[in-house]
Amino acid sequence: MKPNRIPPTRGVRSRPTDSELAAAALDGCNDAFRVLVERHQKGAFWLARGMLRNDDDARDVSQEAFIRVHRSLVKFDPKLRFKSWLNRIVVNLCIDSLRSRRCRVAVDLSSIGEPRDPRATPDRLEEEELKERVAQILDQLPDRYKTIMVLRDLQGVCAKRIGEITNTSHATVRWRHHRARQLFREAWERTYGKEPTLSLAGLALPLGEKVLQIGRCVRVDSRSKEVDHPW
Repeated sequence: MKPNRIPPTRGVRSRPTDSELAAAALDGCNDAFRVLVERHQKGAFWLARGMLRNDDDARDVSQEAFIRVHRSLVKFDPKLRFKSWLNRIVVNLCIDSLRSRRCRVAVDLSSIGEPRDPRATPDRLEEEELKERVAQILDQLPDRYKTIMVLRDLQGVCAKRIGEITNTSHATVRWRHHRARQLFREAWERTYGKEPTLSLAGLALPLGEKVLQIGRCVRVDSRSKEVDHPW
């Protein structure tokens, strides 16, 4: 008879680890897999959303990722973090999705023709325009570079974890992130020019008096110091 109970915790821990849940799910415990989904579904969705820029596509990809996880639990290496393994599957699905839609216009079609909110302030409209511009430039990057920027600059994932997700070395992750920023800057300058310049998480970009952290715009003092992500 297959177990259907979440494994008990050890010592003072209040909840089972991902590895323990994965092992229980592999043994047939549906509740254990449900907990894994509840624990990681938001992160999987937002990772996919950052790469695909579409809620429906991100939802489909994150759901498909968990389906594949369930089918492949026997392949899970408990020495790795479950989240890194899941994110690798999400990233690969996103790359497949991006490749399949290269011929489509890289804009969010759901926003075409929608009237602007009359209550929106000029600052809010400017922020939304900046977000769209950055997202469109990001879409121009090769998949391996876009993946690194989304993981590092949007998700805040450290280089070590990115290496686990992308199956690359720490040095390769750092080099690709550096190269991704170069390509991003070059594409921006070709499209929008060089001035004025501030930073994108430490990357020099022409964004007026705002710093765009890809996921959100924030008003900053133009005299503020640039702060890069720690590695």
